[in-house]
Amino acid sequence: MKNFYRTIVFTKAPLGGYYRYKDVFQILPCEIESMPSSIYQEHHPNILEFWTDEHEKVTVPIEFEELQDSMDLTATSVTKQDKLLTLLSTFTNNLFFKYQPMSGTWGIPLPATEVGDEIDSVSSQWCMRLYHSPGMFKSFKENQFTAPTYEPIKRVAHRDYYTNNPNLDFKGDKRIELPETIDSLFDNYFSLEPRIAKIADIAASYVVSAVELRNSRKTLSLLAAFTALETMVNLEFKDHKPETCSECSQKKFSIAKKFREYLLKYIGESDANKKKFNSYYSVRSKIVHTGEQLKTELLFADVSKEDQHKEFTTSIEILQLSKLSIINWLLKR
Repeated sequence: MKNFYRTIVFTKAPLGGYYRYKDVFQILPCEIESMPSSIYQEHHPNILEFWTDEHEKVTVPIEFEELQDSMDLTATSVTKQDKLLTLLSTFTNNLFFKYQPMSGTWGIPLPATEVGDEIDSVSSQWCMRLYHSPGMFKSFKENQFTAPTYEPIKRVAHRDYYTNNPNLDFKGDKRIELPETIDSLFDNYFSLEPRIAKIADIAASYVVSAVELRNSRKTLSLLAAFTALETMVNLEFKDHKPETCSECSQKKFSIAKKFREYLLKYIGESDANKKKFNSYYSVRSKIVHTGEQLKTELLFADVSKEDQHKEFTTSIEILQLSKLSIINWLLKR
């Protein structure tokens, strides 16, 4: 049995159109009549529509049997939603996300115009992180994809999309674009064997963590990106049995070499790349084995402009490599 779902998700830049992948899912800007907006908003609401099939059913053991069917439907829809958001965040240069249910924060409503002295007369309230307007859920009751009134999201050549000044949510007014290979990526992902897809899912989840932590926990973000890479490296060499040196009993095929060989295969083979990939692994080793942090980890770190630029560039390159380590692997399958 198939079930249809429609929910609100967010991006940090305007979606710029709609994207539909076959009859699996569709995402488009949320511009329903009477929906709230703000001149200050940094999270752009979108509508994610998707189907779930019987084979995607998730069963969660619970104490009350009469609630089992309802809980299974919820678990199945949430699992599919999370998977789609993770894949979109991995295959594109942008973060696709939702608010965690029932999470809250102290806050105050901002006026429709610029903030002035009246802010001093407003008291904070405990707020639920929820995008909502009266009657919104009535418009969500249809069980078919919305007929879009937008143009499809613009597509960009694969290599240029990820490497030529990519829009990584730094400019909140720049519309989201997609790689021209986006359909092939979803095709190849959904054709994976379940056991392989599970490993790819783990790698993608680390990519999302790297994106989420990029501005707040720079070193952990970098580690998450490296972990995504190493997850794919381990998958690539899962059947490899390295020889053991007869003199020192050490494995002849080191982790660093597997790391480099994987990137040379799926990113590009050249002497310049080999040198760069070795330097990236050196960064990873310093963090993991010595506890070293990035110099720019602290907000007001005393770091030269040159070092700031170097660390920023290296972090972005490693983040994009972690994505491409999954993306190019999928495209070569």
